[in-house]
Amino acid sequence: MTMAINWRIEIFDTLESTQKFIKDRAASGEAEGLVVQAREQSGGKGRYGREWVSPKGNLYLSILLKPECAASEAAQFSFVAALAVSAAIDEYIKDRSLKFLKWPNDVFLDGKKCAGILLETELDKKGNVEWLVLGVGVNIVSAPDIGVAVQDYADKGIDLEGFRDNLLKQLSFYKTKEFQEIRALWLERAHEPGTKLQIKLGESVEAGYFHDIDENGNLLLRIDGGDIQMITAGDVYVIGS
Repeated sequence: MTMAINWRIEIFDTLESTQKFIKDRAASGEAEGLVVQAREQSGGKGRYGREWVSPKGNLYLSILLKPECAASEAAQFSFVAALAVSAAIDEYIKDRSLKFLKWPNDVFLDGKKCAGILLETELDKKGNVEWLVLGVGVNIVSAPDIGVAVQDYADKGIDLEGFRDNLLKQLSFYKTKEFQEIRALWLERAHEPGTKLQIKLGESVEAGYFHDIDENGNLLLRIDGGDIQMITAGDVYVIGS
């Protein structure tokens, strides 16, 4: 996570999905640093293929990285991206105490989701990351009923391109950090230890309390009785938010 990136931004009025578009480019040998932004998407997707409603006015972009890391380290970039999005939002919101990061890759304002990150990778024959795509969606001026728009909590108008450029600047900054520091910074901005969580793991549901994240970014959940369970993937819900 050390080299500076030359960002190359391509903007489209409409795309089916910035993520699909940039993955096709990555598969064709596109160099690191391509950023694809759409003013609206007709088929935007979040994690697990869920629909990401994408009207005009919000930020939808995908970012191509080639980090030359093992597959086991790829998930760390979700935390890097979450910190970058969080820092970009900080430039606008009036009360930062309303904001927290939810494992592994969401940003919440006043108990509702305002931004999400989708990470997808392609591995080479040795099992290392050949390329990595970060999809970022931020509800700038509008949000579905279950979400919230950043502008509703801002103390000034939000310029979409200015927000995007700051996000990329922050991503370049955090990308230079070792994960030990990223982990500490993320924990400072996350929900408090002891926050009640519910995790959907396929067909089963696990309940417990946020304890920590480990050195690889896995969620550590404290369950009743005091045992700590490691969660590597799943849908996390903050109970009471």
